[in-house]
Amino acid sequence: MLEPLHVYGHGKLLITGEYLIMKGAKGLAVPVRFKQHLYVKPQAGTNIRWTSYHPDKSIWMQAEYDRNLKMISGSPSTDAGLIRNILTVLRRMNPNLFRRGYNLETRTEFSREWGMGTSSSLIAVLAKWAQVNPFELLDQTFGGSGFDVAVSLGGKQMLFWREESRRKWEFVRWRPSFHKNIFFVHLNRKQNTARVIKKFASTPVPDEAIERITHITHEMLETGNMGRFQELMDEHEHIVGKWIGKRPVSARLFPDFDGAVKSLGAWGGDMIMAVGGSAPEDYFRSKGYELIFPFSKLIV
Repeated sequence: MLEPLHVYGHGKLLITGEYLIMKGAKGLAVPVRFKQHLYVKPQAGTNIRWTSYHPDKSIWMQAEYDRNLKMISGSPSTDAGLIRNILTVLRRMNPNLFRRGYNLETRTEFSREWGMGTSSSLIAVLAKWAQVNPFELLDQTFGGSGFDVAVSLGGKQMLFWREESRRKWEFVRWRPSFHKNIFFVHLNRKQNTARVIKKFASTPVPDEAIERITHITHEMLETGNMGRFQELMDEHEHIVGKWIGKRPVSARLFPDFDGAVKSLGAWGGDMIMAVGGSAPEDYFRSKGYELIFPFSKLIV
């Protein structure tokens, strides 16, 4: 009997470049301390048993599939169908993998609602286990730029960009001198990232906007001046807002915050980054936002 296997991937945040990273802009991407784990136990027969656990160890999806990946137990759901699709692609990419049965368990240290990469870290750990190209697996399942899979596997901060169909990245270190003034706040909503990506993919964006976002990314990575960093956040929000047709989150939700606020990920949900302000944790809690992470407790 083969030995059980344990692999993991980091969750992520995209600090700069959201949306426009799909068009070739460079984005600053960072891993978070929370991970997704995959436990693989070989079992007799050829069935695949799948169980996914919430951080509190409760089950959010459970199913069993036969050797043809037809579900034979569990409750039919979008999640069960999604897992079947991913396993089907994995079998096509590595046919030898499914000549035996497995008990597969995933356990996340972060909530699916936080927007930290439940799907991308799943792709990362499955590709690592199956020994297949993670970006090919991503392209045939969720799609997207691929920065999140790169961060999940690499576990390091990076500049990420695409040149036509090629994905490129460069490892960097982002821990500004004012990092104690940086907080990450969850907006109590979850955006459907795949749907947003699909919609934006057909939106034309001029080269000058893409180049400006790349320049902002580099300057935000390098500056040690909090005031300048806040100015760059505001400019980034203005550019992205223009091309997706939405008002920045600071104007919509936090006009009285005495610092700078920037959306992370799909606008309208997931996380925001707040920089500066007096007693920022008290401010956001007064607005009804309880999930607040200081930089040092979240960013790897």
